[in-house]
Amino acid sequence: MNYPSTATSHPDATVERPGNGRTPLGRRRAAVIAAALLLFAVGAGVQYALGIWLASATTLSRDAQTALSFGAEAVWLLLSGFGLSFFGRGYRPLENLAASALFGVATFFVLRALKPPSFSYDRFFASTGELVAWAFCAAAASWLLAMWGASFGMLIGANGHVDPRVRYEWGIARTHLRLNRRSARILVLAGLLPPLALWWGGELAWSWDQMHRAAAGAAGPVLRLTPRQVLLVAAAVLVVLALVLRFVKVRAELARLHPGQRRKRPATVVMTGISIAGVSVGVWALTVVLSVMSGFESDLKRKILGTNSHALLMKYSNDFSEWRSVMPKVAAVPGVAGVSPFILNEVILSHGQTVTGAELKGIDPATVGTVSELPRQVIAGDLNWVSRPQEIPGTDRVVEPKGEATRKLAGPEYDQYLEDTLKRRQLHPEETQKLDPEALRNLGGICIGKEMSHQLRAWVGDVVNVLTPLGEMTPTGPVPRSRPFRVACILYSGMYEYDSKFVYIGIPEAQKFFRMGDNVVGLELKFVDVDAARALGRRVVAALGGFPYRTKDWAELNRNLFSALKLEKLAMAIILTFIVLVACFNILSTLIMLVLEKTKEISILKSMGARDASVMKIFVIEGLTIGAVGTAMGLLLGVASCSFIEKFGLQLDPDVYYISNLPVNVDGAQFLMVAAISLALSYLATLYPATKASRLSPVDGLREE
Repeated sequence: MNYPSTATSHPDATVERPGNGRTPLGRRRAAVIAAALLLFAVGAGVQYALGIWLASATTLSRDAQTALSFGAEAVWLLLSGFGLSFFGRGYRPLENLAASALFGVATFFVLRALKPPSFSYDRFFASTGELVAWAFCAAAASWLLAMWGASFGMLIGANGHVDPRVRYEWGIARTHLRLNRRSARILVLAGLLPPLALWWGGELAWSWDQMHRAAAGAAGPVLRLTPRQVLLVAAAVLVVLALVLRFVKVRAELARLHPGQRRKRPATVVMTGISIAGVSVGVWALTVVLSVMSGFESDLKRKILGTNSHALLMKYSNDFSEWRSVMPKVAAVPGVAGVSPFILNEVILSHGQTVTGAELKGIDPATVGTVSELPRQVIAGDLNWVSRPQEIPGTDRVVEPKGEATRKLAGPEYDQYLEDTLKRRQLHPEETQKLDPEALRNLGGICIGKEMSHQLRAWVGDVVNVLTPLGEMTPTGPVPRSRPFRVACILYSGMYEYDSKFVYIGIPEAQKFFRMGDNVVGLELKFVDVDAARALGRRVVAALGGFPYRTKDWAELNRNLFSALKLEKLAMAIILTFIVLVACFNILSTLIMLVLEKTKEISILKSMGARDASVMKIFVIEGLTIGAVGTAMGLLLGVASCSFIEKFGLQLDPDVYYISNLPVNVDGAQFLMVAAISLALSYLATLYPATKASRLSPVDGLREE
């Protein structure tokens, strides 16, 4: 039986001439380039059309729209490369490179005509340098994805007989990797024991903390153990004893053997273990860092949205006197969960000799709870006292925090603060006796943050003066207006910037103070889906007839902060991905050693009729198996580490970070993304040794035997 060798089965090996009825080689290459360029252009059109449709027909966030549109283009390019491998009967790297270069040039001129926005803050449209960068990225991505897709086609036999089956190749790959029941048990134990140890450590730390809190609240030292704690400790002791006994037994059996009887592990088995460990460590580090940074981002987002609304509805003019009639229309828009009016202006606060700047916000206590967490941030007093100042207690007593707030403010600092407040009232009684009791009760109420309360040394019932530079014009010049208010409540949001800068009064008091008549600055909006704030804001403006109304969502109001967090998160992800990339080089070296070790077996297989694609499958399956096992171990370690950090509660300095523990947010989408990146890099690492093995000639492999 005559099997075609690698040299004769390659599609470009035979010289095709115009006279023999076949398509010339040059014409075939031109056809491949034209087909690739057409497919790349169709992919770009699909991405552009899908992005426009998602922006107009859905309420997805801009990040989600970008991910879906470019993800669809990436899938299209992969399929294009897969189809081109059959059309060109091979990888065709030069032809795909030429098509990608032409695609990059076309992308530059198309973007220049579309004028996309710039990433820089000092200009609106993208510069020529940015367009060149975008065009280069488009060309590089199209070539890499097309070659990636072509590799799939080569695996199933795009340059010859098509055979998508992998059962036979999997059997050979399992033999090469020594995957039997014993090695499977070792892998399972190695993959489960470290995550279980981390999980046990977190659970025991949490149990110890609960026991310590219970003992601290009791009259004396008490040791309280729950059945769960006892079971955890007993299970940990049993596992450790079992591992120690197993280790002692194995060492004793080895000691009874002669040096010649001991089995030597092949170098490829050791390299395989190192490769699995490298991939697992890289995935572990990447998942933990992304989870911690997501925890910081979600904690910051929760605190910002707890004080602020999801979006602001304003006008391009200062006349917003129709806000009462606009509120029902806005509330009727699908997706809107709450509406509340607001007034915002800069003022100066003073209490005694202490002066500080602040952002004064006029709110409606009846509706502000529908757009923010402000009523649930009160730690002393009552938010409703803003509109009912007659109920504010006098300055003869201190309003104590209650419930959850007591734990937030308890400690020596709070005790010292209360002592200073009482001493101040005793030493300076004239500060509260300037107004008669009846006038004092009729003063408007004001809510201040916890940090501002510390700065001003003011508590519930104290009188603070509010001064605005928007005063009256007199013959001697502008004179600022000032007015006294009584502190109605103390707020704690968890954000130093908000607790030290924002103060709140009622809408009627703010209108009188700023002499706005019946106007407001705008309406605060809360949506059902916070990530769809921008799209829902456009719906609200459309429901009101468009101009002169406009909206600003929370991402736009805090763009610098969240852009910096996103950029930092992306940079850390790229840096840590290099750990996985380095581990994939271990897979590459392991497979190269396997190819060199199995040269004789490969030659025998090819002499028996095995095709190039079949040999490629063997080594691709081996590399993917190493990558999949390492990725699974890394993901388990990542989940266990995040659980340990969350349970153990790594302490942070609240004065620096304004949070007491390291936040963690386990996002399933991020874990899937890390797993996909790891498997993709593992697959790419297999292509070079698999291709080299498939091109090995049976004669060259058996010549040395």
